[in-house]
Amino acid sequence: MLSYMEKIADSYRIPEVSNRDQAIFETGIKLAAIFHQFSGTPICCDETIQTKIAEGIIASIKCQPFVKEVRIAFKALDDFEEEKFSKSHEYDYTVISGRNLIAEVELSYKEWSIVGHLEWIEQLNYPLMYMKSIKKISD
Repeated sequence: MLSYMEKIADSYRIPEVSNRDQAIFETGIKLAAIFHQFSGTPICCDETIQTKIAEGIIASIKCQPFVKEVRIAFKALDDFEEEKFSKSHEYDYTVISGRNLIAEVELSYKEWSIVGHLEWIEQLNYPLMYMKSIKKISD
């Protein structure tokens, strides 16, 4: 049974949009939020700092509707980037970007379970957001 709030939200959805469509849309919103809200956040190679930043991103995204799980990881790009992550002097840091951010969001919307993924694809030179799995969990 739909809650009062869900009924209100559903009243804005056009009939041509299925529950599956809406689940995919909601997943895309979460991935875009991760990318656009946190790109530019200062980061360094200290694992403790990276863990705290990842935990903050996860907590933030889990506040959004329908989110069940969020995973965040950061990757060094090459030797230069690893050096830049090292904080070898006061002005030495880098920022979260599409090149070093990996994100995965699991979401359940009505009868659908979705896993969306965000990762830099070198061949595209682009941080690609895509659906990794779509499963019907009930009728």
